[in-house]
Amino acid sequence: MSKNTGGNKPHTPTVDLQALVARYKRYWWLVLVSVILCLGAGLFYLHIKKPVYLIQAMVLVDQDSNSSGAGAQLVKSLSLGGGNSRVEDEVVVMNSHELFCQMINILRINRKYVERHGFLDNEEHYNDSPIEIDAPDALFDTLSVSMAFRIELHKDGKADITVKKGMFNNLAEVSNVTLPATVKTPYGIFAVRTTDYCLPHKDYTIKATVSGNIPCYEGIKKLITIKSVSKKSNAIYLGYADTNKNRGRDILNTLITCYNERGQQEKDEQAVNTGKFIEDRLGLIYKDLTGSEEEIEAYKRAHNMIDVGLQTKSLIGKQEIADRAIVNLETKYRIAEMIKDFVNNPANRNSYIPFSADSTAATGSIKAYNALIMERMHLAASATDDNQAMHRLDEQIEVMRSNVAKGVENTLNAIKIQLARANAESASSGGELNTYPTDEREMRALYRQQGIQNTLYTFLLQKREENALLLAATTPKGRIVEHAHAQTEPMSPRKMIVAFVALLAGLLLPVVMLYLKNLLYTKFNTEDELEQLAVMPVVGHIHHNRHDEALVVKDGSTRVIVELFRYVRNNIQFMLNGENDKVVLVTSSMSGEGKSFVSLNIASAFALLGKRVALVGMDIRKPRIAAMLPGIAEMPGVTGYLSQSSVTLDDIIQHVGQVDSLDVLVGGAIPPNPSELLLNNRVERLFAELRERYDIIIVDSAPVAMVSDTFSLAKWADATVCVTRAGYTKRNQVKLLNKLVQENRLKNASILINDTKPSMDNGYGYGYGENKD
Repeated sequence: MSKNTGGNKPHTPTVDLQALVARYKRYWWLVLVSVILCLGAGLFYLHIKKPVYLIQAMVLVDQDSNSSGAGAQLVKSLSLGGGNSRVEDEVVVMNSHELFCQMINILRINRKYVERHGFLDNEEHYNDSPIEIDAPDALFDTLSVSMAFRIELHKDGKADITVKKGMFNNLAEVSNVTLPATVKTPYGIFAVRTTDYCLPHKDYTIKATVSGNIPCYEGIKKLITIKSVSKKSNAIYLGYADTNKNRGRDILNTLITCYNERGQQEKDEQAVNTGKFIEDRLGLIYKDLTGSEEEIEAYKRAHNMIDVGLQTKSLIGKQEIADRAIVNLETKYRIAEMIKDFVNNPANRNSYIPFSADSTAATGSIKAYNALIMERMHLAASATDDNQAMHRLDEQIEVMRSNVAKGVENTLNAIKIQLARANAESASSGGELNTYPTDEREMRALYRQQGIQNTLYTFLLQKREENALLLAATTPKGRIVEHAHAQTEPMSPRKMIVAFVALLAGLLLPVVMLYLKNLLYTKFNTEDELEQLAVMPVVGHIHHNRHDEALVVKDGSTRVIVELFRYVRNNIQFMLNGENDKVVLVTSSMSGEGKSFVSLNIASAFALLGKRVALVGMDIRKPRIAAMLPGIAEMPGVTGYLSQSSVTLDDIIQHVGQVDSLDVLVGGAIPPNPSELLLNNRVERLFAELRERYDIIIVDSAPVAMVSDTFSLAKWADATVCVTRAGYTKRNQVKLLNKLVQENRLKNASILINDTKPSMDNGYGYGYGENKD
């Protein structure tokens, strides 16, 4: 007999692996079917799922804002570069919407074509579709939805075209048209035409998905990865996942090409602006230089100028040193003035300053200013005019422009001071030449002016050649380290992983389903489950009775169900441990649990021991015992004895002919007042007489959850057996029985489970006896 530990406290639920295996092992076929189905589903998934390949490329970004090489070095010497660009900024440029849309328009990947050959037999086309859809590029720039074109081209050259948005929203439908044909939709007019890949006299079913550039860009962004390789590297990694290797390679290669073309365009625009400025300055200085030369020529003709002689060289040499200093300072002054004019000219507000001032402070300000201009050009390429970052950058440029102007002004003042000092030295030397002709002094002034103009003109000619070399340079900004290439093995689906997941799902799915079924199941089926629920000892379980007769325990029978009743009988004997313990009250929680059937066969099992046994039908509201025993009359019964003093015990005792020493007292007529009848004084007399005549008294009482009759009889009982039924009694009804036991309303209580399935039997009786149940 199974007993719960811990007094009247129920079992704490624990995980018993052996019990779980024993419970679920009979479902081995379900696990096998689940594994086969899941593996089949995995194979089906691998069959219909197109492999996705990872396409990779790598670009090395030139840290100089322009291209590398000699041209870049010349630009750097002119401070035209505006500082070094950062790799992070170039990653932002590569991820820009404008660059992606340019690539999408070039490759036309906003139109996808799938040819249907049969059920689950589809072929995706890239650059080889037999039918194409075309529209102006401006339409795709504004199209914000995706549309599905279903094109059925018949052998006779006629086509049926249906355009849908979503599953059920028809946008257009044309039938029996000859391609090329136009289809008018609410979003624009599209042209449908055949290509060179379309074979004549062949049926085609094409599903074309047409998307705008923005939806297409958003879809590609989810599949592409653009990032710097590391913080210390100038390399950018590009990765893209696609089912078509050629399309993936084209996407990355075209994106890199568009990036380099954009960098070249920015460099050319910068060089053109610089060249225009240099040409303007050359024109002005050329006029000044020509005027100086003509003035010298006229002066010589007018004064018949000749060489003054070697005797003046020593003194003149001193003045020449001062003159060279004046020429150098005048040149620097003119350059500073050109920078000042450039800065103050509103037309050059967002242009590079193409010269460096001869001042450390001014040069630093100019380089910082050019760096901000370069950053603004990068940001303007991918940002709108109302961008907050653009506004902040414009404010920084304006402040830096003011700093440059102040620095240049300071440089001009410093040159003026130096120039005054040089002029003073020249005047001092000139005073010593007063003895020389005035014409000679005036001639030197003219030569000095010519020298200044000539130096400036030569300087600008050199810068023009350098700028032309920069404009001719075509070295890409992003040098390709690795061209786009696809991995040999697909990144998904992984066959081994799919097979493992399918196998694992096949093994776990039935276990989880059975566990959830058991968890949500409000009833129970086995003795083990009952032990977990009940606070009282479990005296056994009874198999389902597959025979027509209710009395199955007979002398000489070795059926399994008979052995189980004997097992229950033995356990009840342990409960009747007192000398005068004879009365066993059999009850249940509700009707239909087999209480009367169990009472009858427990009584018969005790009778087989040679004991005098009385089966008393005290379920007087719904008596069942007489109906289960052939030859037993329904009256007189217990109700007659209790209600009529003239009826004696001998009047209601009937002998069961099939079992020796087993008498039965049927319930009798159903009374109008059963509760009051069971409180009659004759109940005490009935049990007293029964105790004198019989060794064992089995009382079949009413269900405790429906009426209170059993509680009226509980005081006369020495032990109580609560009957439950597998797959019928609910768990909360066992909780009710537990509560009654804990409140001591049922004396010396135990419990058993009736109507169990032999296939679920893990206890006594399985495999014993003659298996005819």
